[in-house]
This record gives sequence, structure tokens and C-alpha cells, in this order.
Amino acid sequence: MLGQRPLCQQAASDVAGHPITITDGANYSDIFPNNIIPLECMDATAVDLLKFVPTPPAGSNIIQTIPVQPDRGDQFTVRLDHRLNNKQNLSFYYYFDDHHVISPFAQFQAAGANVPGFGSITNERFQQWNISHTWTINNNTVNEFRFNYNREAQRTFQHPVRTSLLHDACPPAPSWLTAVLGPVPCFSDGTQDNALGIHPNLGPTREGIPFVQVSGGFTIGNNGEGELPQVGNSFQWSDSLSKVLGNHALKFGGDIRRQRFDQVLYFDVNGEFFVDGTSTNSPIGDTVFSDYLLGFSGSYGQGSAQVENVRSTGLYLFAQDSWKIKPNLTLNYGLRWELNTPIADISKHVQTFRPGQVSTVYPCQDTANTNCASMTPVGLVVPGDAGITNALTQTYYKAFAPRIGISWSPGTSGKTSIKAGWGLFYNPIEQLVLEQFSAEPPFGGSTFPFNTFFNTPFLDQSGGFSYPNPFGLPSLAGTNGILNPQRGQAVDWGMFRPILLFGQFQPNMRSQYSAQYNLTIERELTRDLKLQVGYVGSQGHRLLATHDINYGNPQTCLDLNAVLGDGTCGQYFADSTFFIPGGTILPVDFHLPYAQNNSVIPAGTTIGPNGITLVGLRRYSSPQCDPLTGTGCPIDGIPVFSSIFAQDTIANSAYNSLQASLDKRFAHGLQFTTAYTFSKSFDEASSFEGILNPIDPRRSRSLSNFDARHRIVFSY
Repeated sequence: MLGQRPLCQQAASDVAGHPITITDGANYSDIFPNNIIPLECMDATAVDLLKFVPTPPAGSNIIQTIPVQPDRGDQFTVRLDHRLNNKQNLSFYYYFDDHHVISPFAQFQAAGANVPGFGSITNERFQQWNISHTWTINNNTVNEFRFNYNREAQRTFQHPVRTSLLHDACPPAPSWLTAVLGPVPCFSDGTQDNALGIHPNLGPTREGIPFVQVSGGFTIGNNGEGELPQVGNSFQWSDSLSKVLGNHALKFGGDIRRQRFDQVLYFDVNGEFFVDGTSTNSPIGDTVFSDYLLGFSGSYGQGSAQVENVRSTGLYLFAQDSWKIKPNLTLNYGLRWELNTPIADISKHVQTFRPGQVSTVYPCQDTANTNCASMTPVGLVVPGDAGITNALTQTYYKAFAPRIGISWSPGTSGKTSIKAGWGLFYNPIEQLVLEQFSAEPPFGGSTFPFNTFFNTPFLDQSGGFSYPNPFGLPSLAGTNGILNPQRGQAVDWGMFRPILLFGQFQPNMRSQYSAQYNLTIERELTRDLKLQVGYVGSQGHRLLATHDINYGNPQTCLDLNAVLGDGTCGQYFADSTFFIPGGTILPVDFHLPYAQNNSVIPAGTTIGPNGITLVGLRRYSSPQCDPLTGTGCPIDGIPVFSSIFAQDTIANSAYNSLQASLDKRFAHGLQFTTAYTFSKSFDEASSFEGILNPIDPRRSRSLSNFDARHRIVFSY
């Protein structure tokens, strides 16, 4: 590829001035005498970007900066209490918190520019309104009503100083560079015929240069987070009635909660180049910067923006009684019912997987990239398809939570207390989980080509392979196009293969819950010294976890090695293509990964004239592919689906502990607390992001990530 650059062949001369023959794949030291790369051979864009890297002081190769991060916060509260009459009180409370932060080095997940000029401005505002009304109906009856509204909004503006506007993001290249290399292409110009093919979908006034990381050297450009505008609103209405009847203190009530969360995710929309030496031709010495100057990146990544409009509603009812059986014995018991509607995206920009179902909302379109007879993503469906709601899963109505507790102080001294309790507690799925659906086809996409060029990030350095570029199609307006099609619009599905899906909700998910229990004994040792020893535990059930429902079939891989005899199938070949020629006599039973009933071809069978074609070794790799005839199999060898990570309430957990503490109240100038916990925690997944064993999720059970066998805390 170097030989195709104008003037490079002539500029690469030996000491006698004779031109050197440039051969692709040769070591840099063999191509460039004295290891000096002529300007004519360098990548124009890579050289132009060096203007963002400050020049170190004379006599030094190190740039040191002392960043200043202004952080301004404004807060105030307003409270109003009004006595309506002798029995009714009204209260109002308002809280305001405003934050304005300027970060000279914008970091996201420990990634960001390490030179000045690529900072960010983050604006955050939090507001809270509370209204409460208390009504003393009579001497033993009180009603309390509360309304609460919270609003949180934030937005991050990256590179506000010089790279957030078009004319600053792509200033003209210097004349000394254009005189040698000609016009220098711009990364992002907001037009369809962008020379470099990077279309961030942010519009022509908000383009910035990509994130460029040179391993062991400098890092410039936008980090992967993007602007991240988001607004969250929560509403809560609650009412409770308390009534005392003899030795019973009764309480009844309920509340309604409404959550609204809107955001736009701009993850990696400007693209990311990683220059790490993996594409270098020279095995000797540090050649990472040589790769950069020549425009050879080890990998490139780009994602697309996605809008989220999340909604959820909860209804909660409860009844409880505190029964004072004796002066030293109290029994508490109650029942709670919870209705948590599944979080739903009203923009319908979510998807799930239902085996065998074909989307009618986004049908397949035959194009130069797609042959729908073999590349239709059978199983990928969206809200509006038959049986698919905005929430993607069912509403669970059986979340009843009984609870009981007892408190007993034996004897008459009042120095000993024994408490025990048990209850069920439900936990709704959080909004964060829905972010796993972001930027997935057909509403978004991401691509990670390896060994590409700066000026052609979707072209392999060999020049013989071009990666699909879903970002170069007409979607710059951000309203429709390949990455945001209108409902009913046919989709070029082949562009996204192999489709990797995260966060697919299963249709019959149930509410998560835990059974919590404890037995605690407290004893007053002296007037200011108390000892407490307790057994505390929790059993989690139907916890949210992730597992791959489209894992590679290990038995098929073993069978292929036995049949082909070359050992070519291994751990990372689930998305590879294999062919068994016709006439082959099977030495073992051959398990097909996808066929009716996952059929097995007995050992000794002679394969028919069509052979066996496997495009991927996963259950749903190529849903239309018939391995025995080859019909419906993608002819380019790229499967339709890769991993399909489903989220389902299938995990469990167990926590048990011995907890002891010794507390001394302040006296004689001394106060201290000592606590010791001996515990053990098991689970299949310590968070919803934990990926379970796909073949048997129960095999994932092990010590929790947060398990701490011994914990001692002392303070005074």
C-alpha cells in the first residue's frame, strides 16, 4: 500500500540516492534507510493531527501540565410549614443543586486525551419538590399524604474550547504539508462524501476529531462517552393511615411511583483509532510511532447514537400490625404487594430475540450486501411485531411479600433483648439494564475493524478486504436511514453481520426477590457498654443475570476435528465456516448445531453430494441455512448472528453471616465501636452483567465477587 502513495517510491532512496523497491510486508528497516521515513510516505492525516500535540520545552522530551478544574456549585433550599387548623398541617420543601464543572482532560472509563485541549464542560442540575399533609382524624387515627418529585438533568460538552465546532474540528492543513502530500482529508465534515468515511451523526456543527491512542505515547481527541444529554424525572404519591386499637398499632397504605428517563447515548460516535504495534511490519524495536506516521492503526471502532425514552410505573400496597402482647414482648407482622411494570422504551428503539419469528416492522431488503434468502435475522423482533410489547416481557402480578418480626426482653432487668425477623423483599429491574440494548441493529450499530488505515478505516491493510460501513449511508440527519429506519422501512440486514446482541429480555421474566432473616441478641454489660451478637442471612431468588443463548456447540467442534482430521476447530471458531465434502464417510456421530431437532448423523454415514455446510457453529448462527443442502447459507461465510446475550431472572444467591459488635457510649472522654463479621456469600452472578455458563447456568455458582470472609471495623 505504501507503493501506491504519490512520490513515496522515489523518496525512499538508499544512501547513493537510488530508489528503494517498496514491498508490502517488508520490514520498515528494509524499506527506509537509516530508519528515516520520508514525509512523502507518511499518512497526511496522521501528520496533520500532530499539531494537537504540544512541543516539549527545549532539551526535554516530556510535557508536564498542572491542570486546573473549576467546579462551581450553587445550592439552596426553601421550606414552608403551615398549620391549617388544630388537626391538619401542610408542609412544602424545595431543594436546588446546580453544578458546572470544567475538566481539562475529559476521561471516560480511564480513557481520554493526555495532552491539553481536549477537555469537557459538564452541567448538572438536581431539583426536589416535597409536599406533605398530616391529618389527625381523632386521638387514635392519623392520615399522612406525601407527594415527591425529583428531576435530574445533565449534559457534557466535549472539547468546548477548540474542537466542538466544524471549522475548529477540521482546520486547514499547513501549506508545507499540502505542498508535499496534496489535500489533507478531514475526519468529519458532516457530508455524505466524507473522504475518510467517518460519519458521527451529530450534525455538521458538532463534529470533532476521533479518539486516537498511540500506545506508550500521546492520546488526542474525543473520548468514547460523547455528550450524553440525559433527563430523569420521578414522581411519587403515597398515603398511609395509622390507627391504634388497644395493644395493636395498625397501619395501612400504598404509593404510586412513576419513573421517566430520557437520554441520548453517543458512545464512540466519532470513532476510535488504536495504534498499538499490532499492524507493524518490523518485529524489531519500538515501531508503534512508525505505524502512526504511516497511518496504520491496529484497530478502529465506531458506534452510533441512540435515543432512549424509558418509562416505568410501580404500585405498592401494604398492611401491618405491631401487637404489644406483653410489656416485654412485641410481635410485628404484615403483608406487602408490589406491582412493578417492566421498564419500557416508548421510542420503541429496543429489540429482543424470539426463535423462528421474522420481524414485519423491519423486513429484510435485498441489496448488494444482503441476500434475504440467507441473511434475514430470523428471531430478531421489535415492539410492534406480533406479541412484542414496548417492555419486551410480561408484567408480574404475584409479588406478595409477607413479613414477621418479634422483640422480647426476658426477665425484668431490661438489659437483654432478643430480636428475630423474616421477610420477602422484591426488587424491580433498574433502568440501567436497558442501556444494554443501546446501539444494536436496526437502531444502531458498532464496528471494530482490525488493521486498517487512518484515511480508509473500513479497508483492511492488505487491500483485499473491506469491512461493512453502516455509518456511510444516508443517516446524517439523525432521523432515518440505515441506523435509524422508519417503522415499516426495509433494512439492509446484511450490513450488520454477524449480529451481536446484548440484553435480550426473555418473555416470561418474573420479579426478583430475596428472603431475609436475622436473630440478634443484645446485652447491656455496663451502663455505657453494649454487646450485640446476631445471625443475619439472605437468600436471593430469580435474580437478573445474563447468559448466551447462542453459544457455540462444543460437540460439533469436536466432531469436525474428528471428521476433517486437521484440528482447525477450536475455542474461538464459533463464527467460522466449515465444509465437509460430499462422499465423506463419518468416523463419529456428527451433531449438527442447527437443523431440525439438532439432528445427529450416525457414524458410518456417507455424506451426500452437497456435502455439509456450516456457517457458524451456534444454534442460531444462520437461521435459514440447511447444512445438508447448502440452501439458505450465506455464501460469503459470515453468519447472521454471533452471541445473543439474554437477560433473564434465573440466578440465585445465598448470604449467611455471624455479626458481633461492642459499643461504648461516650463517657470519661472515651467512645468506641468495634464490629466483626464472619460471612460467606455464593451466587451464580454478582450483577446482571455477570455472564453465566450458557450450557448449565447452575455451574456458574461460586463465591460472590464481593465475598469477604472476615471483616473487622474499629472506630473511636
